[in-house]
Amino acid sequence: MMTIAMANLFAAPERQRPPAAPGRSPGDGPQALRSLPAPGGPRRTPVHPARRIVVGVLTGALIMLCVATLDRFGNTTVPVLGSFAALPVPEPTEAERLAEIPPPPTTPGTCLNWNRPDAADTTVVDCAQPHLFEQAGTVQLATQTTLPDAGGWRALVNEQCTPVVLSYLDGRYDPTGRFRVGALKPAPSKWADGDRELRCGLQSASRSGALYPITGKVAAQDQSAVHEPGTCLAIDGRTIGDPVSCAGPHAVETVGIVDLSTKFPDAFPTVADQDAFLQPACTRIAGEYAGSPEVISKKKLTVYWDNLTEESWKAGTRRVNCNLAALLPDRSGFAPVTGPVKGDVTVGEEPAPPATNTPQPGVPASTAPAPVEPTVEPTPAPPGPSSPPASQPSSNPLATSALPEPVPGVPVRGAS
Repeated sequence: MMTIAMANLFAAPERQRPPAAPGRSPGDGPQALRSLPAPGGPRRTPVHPARRIVVGVLTGALIMLCVATLDRFGNTTVPVLGSFAALPVPEPTEAERLAEIPPPPTTPGTCLNWNRPDAADTTVVDCAQPHLFEQAGTVQLATQTTLPDAGGWRALVNEQCTPVVLSYLDGRYDPTGRFRVGALKPAPSKWADGDRELRCGLQSASRSGALYPITGKVAAQDQSAVHEPGTCLAIDGRTIGDPVSCAGPHAVETVGIVDLSTKFPDAFPTVADQDAFLQPACTRIAGEYAGSPEVISKKKLTVYWDNLTEESWKAGTRRVNCNLAALLPDRSGFAPVTGPVKGDVTVGEEPAPPATNTPQPGVPASTAPAPVEPTVEPTPAPPGPSSPPASQPSSNPLATSALPEPVPGVPVRGAS
């Protein structure tokens, strides 16, 4: 675009040349020597100063036009005249973004949730919403100088966090119930910086360590480890695993729930008293569920039920499951059963292989494991000539968990 100044330059009249001095021809003197053409070459016309200015302005305008064109090409930004403020700011990496997330408070009763397997995105949620961890308190591992391995963490959680959880729940904790003592441990990088804080709390985990979401405060819930009728539990060697489809191999199929408080409203009933009540109750429930007692016998199944320990009773647990299962020929454990009780059933005669499910922590339990020791399910007692097998009291000496190692540089319990 031509500016007013440029237009003025183009419109300026040519300055009049002064007349030659009298008696001197235009070719005389030094000026004449400078204007003489070189021998044998063309004569050069001198460039007028105004034309030099016009050429310079046009050249500068052309350069600016090129820069402006590059600035618009491909939606890129080209720094003009030293202005770097318009340069794009690099996006932070995922690790940098997570490192900027402040750690959640350690207040007892705070409920936490996360989506990443390393729990680096841990946030506080309303306890009325599904969550994976309910904080009970913290402990400082002041005397622990070396970073524990997985077994060491479990021992520390069991030793240090169990008293914290018991105090938090006023002693009403069922160690063989729905909930387990767990902990959020510092990442190795934080441990190297001197972080020795262990966050103790409660979580709901299956036998393999899969995490189940919790809704509501633990203190206000029934801690009974029961399943709804129609639930099948996997076969893990000779013992019980996590919930699976009844169409595939499994150890037991839940057929009902019995509340022991209907028979024993006050004092804790001994295992013998429980069996005397549960045998006829579960036999009736199983027959109604399968269609008849004859169906159960024809499909080579037997009734199996759970018992409560006195510790569970003191914690307020009252409900147990009635199940249908099959025993191995040598009565050494559960036989693999394929198919639901109400359909075609096949009972294996060889022990099943160990379960290999390895779900990820922080996601639905059907696909998620927390690194906890699997619960060892007791082997059912051999049945008598006319009586179904009764289970022994449950045993869960390692009902604790510590979360997995974090992604390098990202702490397990958020950035702190």
